[in-house]
Amino acid sequence: MAKFDTYQEVTDRVIAALEAGTKPWEAGWDGAGSLQEPRRANGLPYRGINVLLLWMAAAENGWNGQHWVTFKQAKACGAKVRKGEKGTRIVFFKQLDVERENDAGETEQARIPMLRTYTVFNADQVDDLPEGIATAPIAPTPGLERDQEREDALRSCGARITEGGTRAFYQPVADCITMPDFERFADGGQYLATLAHELCHWTGHKSRLDRNLTAQGPFGSPGYAQEELVAELGAAFIGARLGIAGDHIENHAAYLGSWLKALKNDKRHIFKAAAAAQRAADLVLENAGDIASNAKPASLEGREDAAPAPAPAKPAPAKPAPAPAAQEQFQLAL
Repeated sequence: MAKFDTYQEVTDRVIAALEAGTKPWEAGWDGAGSLQEPRRANGLPYRGINVLLLWMAAAENGWNGQHWVTFKQAKACGAKVRKGEKGTRIVFFKQLDVERENDAGETEQARIPMLRTYTVFNADQVDDLPEGIATAPIAPTPGLERDQEREDALRSCGARITEGGTRAFYQPVADCITMPDFERFADGGQYLATLAHELCHWTGHKSRLDRNLTAQGPFGSPGYAQEELVAELGAAFIGARLGIAGDHIENHAAYLGSWLKALKNDKRHIFKAAAAAQRAADLVLENAGDIASNAKPASLEGREDAAPAPAPAKPAPAKPAPAPAAQEQFQLAL
């Protein structure tokens, strides 16, 4: 029997969704038009790649429950998974101590993240759950008006933001976000979703998470598309945390081909992008206050948002020539 490959299974699911015209990070909308953040039985949020997996499962099956529990958790609280219900496989990374040989031929100790899986069930698949875990009525979300509370939560990260013009973009050299005037947006949700997207780009500056933004190439290049994937995922994670109803102002279909190519070439690609996006979302919401009070990761044995173990090393390609000065003005737009 062939060995089960979790990386490949997850990647294949994401590829299938993209090829069907659905972005997995847009699959988590609730009935009020807001992204719903998946939660554990104890109320803590799932993170990273698991958010995508649970969003996709909920969308495919029409589940509305925000909470997900294991079979044992359901049993422990007096609830029961309905007969015939199929669980959803999710992952976590557990640190594994190993011995390996270094460049000098000496044996040394190392810790590597080891991918593990387990199965959870949506609250809609379980009977007799406690009130706090069972599917609850959908709360109202921001509408046409400017939502100052959520906007203040986003701006709490301290980014320099100016308003004007018709485009939303982040400029790494100036370290500044430009947003169109509020009146140019369809509603308050679209404004907030767009701001969240640009703030995720902002986290990539060399003084923060350092995603090497100025060397990623022009619009349409693999590096540019990769950064857009991180920002798309990060903005979705932020939107789910804050209850933002809306998508950002534009969607570039031009990225789809680059995303699919990267996913097909590297089964760890979506894991790495989701981990980077989770770090970006955490940084944006670090000082957001009560509205994002659960933003910090849970102290658990396994981490969902850890970077996956690298693929076997390949010969290093020749270093590219330094980017021309004009490329330093590269702008990360939507």
